Amino acid sequence: MKKINITNLKDCFRKGIKPAIAFEYAFEINNDEFKTKEPIIEGDDLHELFGTNKDTHFIRMVTSKGRDLIGPNVKIDLTECGIERFIIRPYEQASIDIQECYCAGTEPFITYEYVLKINREKYSVRQEEISREEILALVDKDPKTHRVRMFTKNGKPILKDGQIIDLTKCGVERFVVEALDCTEGYLTGTTTNGVLTESDISFLKGFKFEVALLNYQNLNWLRVTNFDIPEGYNVKEAEAIIMIPPHYPKAQLDMIYFNPPLARADGKHIGALSNRIIDGKTYQQWSRHRTANNKWDPQNDDVESHIDLMISCLKAEFKKR
Repeated sequence: MKKINITNLKDCFRKGIKPAIAFEYAFEINNDEFKTKEPIIEGDDLHELFGTNKDTHFIRMVTSKGRDLIGPNVKIDLTECGIERFIIRPYEQASIDIQECYCAGTEPFITYEYVLKINREKYSVRQEEISREEILALVDKDPKTHRVRMFTKNGKPILKDGQIIDLTKCGVERFVVEALDCTEGYLTGTTTNGVLTESDISFLKGFKFEVALLNYQNLNWLRVTNFDIPEGYNVKEAEAIIMIPPHYPKAQLDMIYFNPPLARADGKHIGALSNRIIDGKTYQQWSRHRTANNKWDPQNDDVESHIDLMISCLKAEFKKR
């Protein structure tokens, strides 16, 4: 077989053809082009070309089948069909929080480790693509008795059996695992009477705290008993209450109220607090509101996202002062 002068792997990938045997092979590492005369190379060879090493950087090979992690002694046949490019990044910058990318409006890049939020906890995985079943396995739930709802910029679809999610695609925020026949936690009161959305009810049924709806002075309120308070405050738990405004979810949820009142354990001042009597109790009102960069989205925001935001505000208090 006659050799050609040079074979460009990315061109072959785009055309869907097998790279021809050549005197030289051109390929990309990140966005830079490199060449080698060897048809078979190892991970260490890529490190040498790029000026990195196995102790500080990792290698991903992007192919038509996915993105493979390449070890220092792994042999790579450059004449095999389907190699698009290589990615080399430092381990110390290798973890990406998917939810943080969503909030910042940035697209996650291919990296070593991904942090994804499932319900209220965060989990680390080392693959760019994850299945519905793998998400359930992370939280130790049975695919036969639980479902996964994915929160994205385009809505909250329920994942189908075997569905694969690419974590490097922009727009994925978080996942919620819901019991199909839920017995964990409970929502007290006679009925929600349309006050809450279907996703709210699913979330609250799986919530570990007791929650109840009440009506006071013609306003609807959601009360959460024994709400966990982040570290650094005078109490570990409190009763929390959130007003559900008329026309919710078109109308946004705003602020949160606590009883007993919260104070910083270090004695430092907390801004924008006041008192309000609700259903015969005095609650401490935390005036914490959304910014222009984090506007309420009735298609995606709900009780769960509001509680998550308020918890973030409680934690952020210690970064302000």
